[in-house]
Amino acid sequence: MVDNTQVGSPILHLRGITKSFGGIHVLKGIDLAVERGSIQGLIGPNGSGKSTLFDIITGYQKPDDGVVEFVGEEINGQLPHVISRAGLIRTFQLTKVFPNLTVAENLLVFASGVGDESKKDAENRAVELLDFVHLIGLHDREASTLSYGQLKLLEFAQVLMHRPQMLLLDEPFAGVNPGLIDELVDHIREMRKRGLTILLVEHNLPIVAQLCDRVAVVSGGQIAMNDVPEVVVNDPDVKEVFLGDA
Repeated sequence: MVDNTQVGSPILHLRGITKSFGGIHVLKGIDLAVERGSIQGLIGPNGSGKSTLFDIITGYQKPDDGVVEFVGEEINGQLPHVISRAGLIRTFQLTKVFPNLTVAENLLVFASGVGDESKKDAENRAVELLDFVHLIGLHDREASTLSYGQLKLLEFAQVLMHRPQMLLLDEPFAGVNPGLIDELVDHIREMRKRGLTILLVEHNLPIVAQLCDRVAVVSGGQIAMNDVPEVVVNDPDVKEVFLGDA
């Protein structure tokens, strides 16, 4: 369980983040504060820089300029494994599991390096998390036999083995069978109840409106707006880009 006593205070603060590739300015000064205990949405058309921003936040790329602060400390230039150990962890658009390991083994791999936890404690926590994502009955199955939606649930359990304070979810619903989407939504809500802060990139606007407290729109390399979902999804420019409406 994450300490969530400071709900409402920023846990992640981005100030003036810029990034260029070969003279193409992808990010032109991103400013965003994500409140502790919230689900913050991040939307924008393809190529708007959302994945680049995720890479910068989690140490896979360095910004050309600007500051990334997590729990009040600047994390610019730190390596991804250092940032993840600090409690800031991301998922990817394509699931990154070990296909030839069992479901349970996939979780125990991620238990290493979490404090001084004993093997027995790690095993107990893996059982708890598999029960949480409704995969306990599949614990001895190879991950390669799971459906794509089940792999997403396994990935949720994997990142929770790290005891994170904040999750960055990169299109968690992409490619998922519609029958499993409601289950994924429920699990994201439950993760928030457990004290996690979530930054969510997603193209499905109804899901964004359903889940998020606030939604930031990336356009032209900057945050064009950051407001409650009702305001954002009904904005004419947003509707035109995502829904094809005038």
